[in-house]
Amino acid sequence: MPIQRYKYFAPTDAARMSKLQLTARQVVEGVITGMHKSPHRGFSVEFSEHRDYAPGDELRHLDWKAYARSDRYYIKLYEQETNLRATLVLDNSASMHFGHKLDYGRHLAACLAYLLSIQQDLAGLAAVDDTVRIELPAASSPAHLDRLFRELERLPAGNGTNLAKQLHGLAERLPRRSLVVLISDLWLDAGELSKALQHMRYRKHQGMILHLLDKAEIDLPYDRQITLQDLETNEKIQIDPSELRETYTRQVQEYFASVRRVCNDCDIEYHAIYVDTPYDRALTQLMNRRG
Repeated sequence: MPIQRYKYFAPTDAARMSKLQLTARQVVEGVITGMHKSPHRGFSVEFSEHRDYAPGDELRHLDWKAYARSDRYYIKLYEQETNLRATLVLDNSASMHFGHKLDYGRHLAACLAYLLSIQQDLAGLAAVDDTVRIELPAASSPAHLDRLFRELERLPAGNGTNLAKQLHGLAERLPRRSLVVLISDLWLDAGELSKALQHMRYRKHQGMILHLLDKAEIDLPYDRQITLQDLETNEKIQIDPSELRETYTRQVQEYFASVRRVCNDCDIEYHAIYVDTPYDRALTQLMNRRG
């Protein structure tokens, strides 16, 4: 598609994304032939298994070597390849405004949508906080991509959060076997996250989490008394960082460990991304790790 002037996607992004590839790690269901494994079997691409010959089967698919060994007729089955349906879920809650994580997440979502598009895959978008702000079904046309970019630009500031509830809803509404890419700071109860991810897997969706982190919220690098404000409840508290830093950092690391454990138990890809890393470099590193 012609590259227009978008706030969260630049012509340089298009050049960088064209060198990357996002593949599904498990079988998917799609609508055209593409680069990802399909749950449906056919007679093309890559050998999968045998089945017994039945009258009417084409003789060209007989495995004559198997016949020579067993004196029985077998048909060779192959895995088809298909395109990928992906939904990019952007956490739009107020906490995402810390460290400009929301804008960073919008850049990631735009780049991933473009990457999926040039692969002939389908990209959808959902922006959620305590409700659903945007929900675009997966598609791949230039007009759809333009709308997705424009919706990211028009996305209003979020309120509180109920991320787990919104993930439960998406698990039910998304069609077929989809890849769900969650872009979030993940400030929610690990038990609630686990139930939502289990629901995703029960509905046969794949999951990938891009966990956006700011070093200031991990290390508490302040050298004098400060007032902290909860961006979602507006509650304020005054602290002396030197007194709390050791306990705070330990508890934060314990929480992150619990999140990684939940993702592992639910067979969900987990990738931590620090927002001081340029988003294009972060995506390149991510794809290289997956590669």
